[in-house]
Amino acid sequence: MSETKPVSIETYFDLNVKTKQEAISKIGAYLADKGFVIDVDAFVADVFSREDELPTYIGHNIGLPHSKSDHVKNAVVVVGRLNNPIIWNNDNQVDLIFLIAVPKKSAGDLHLKILAQLARSLMHEDFRNGLRNLDSEEVKQLMYDNTALGSDTGGKL
Repeated sequence: MSETKPVSIETYFDLNVKTKQEAISKIGAYLADKGFVIDVDAFVADVFSREDELPTYIGHNIGLPHSKSDHVKNAVVVVGRLNNPIIWNNDNQVDLIFLIAVPKKSAGDLHLKILAQLARSLMHEDFRNGLRNLDSEEVKQLMYDNTALGSDTGGKL
């Protein structure tokens, strides 16, 4: 029987950044402030290391950076909403970021399950529109209702 692991959902709205690096760094600092990340600089380096392997632009003006890191205490997905779009890679602009942070020691295939859940949900225009227009609590509820993510409602992967 496989172990289930809850995944927290956080929101970080009104991100005022000009680059992908600045966006990931700010969200990383937010995760450190919330207690999800132990060493923000090392975590951000892990995210960029993964980003260097294969950029994480997924279409629909969405970036999906992710990392399995020794510097993450608990699995979390942050929905980041930018004030203004930024260039993610090549000429692709992003106004939504989903930063996935998973503890390396207990990750297994958890990050792949999270990616799959998000990919399925993000195919739907209504879901994407909600993420761009609802307030923080409504976005969290939208995530809980449309994915198996989130520990607040008992959703587990």
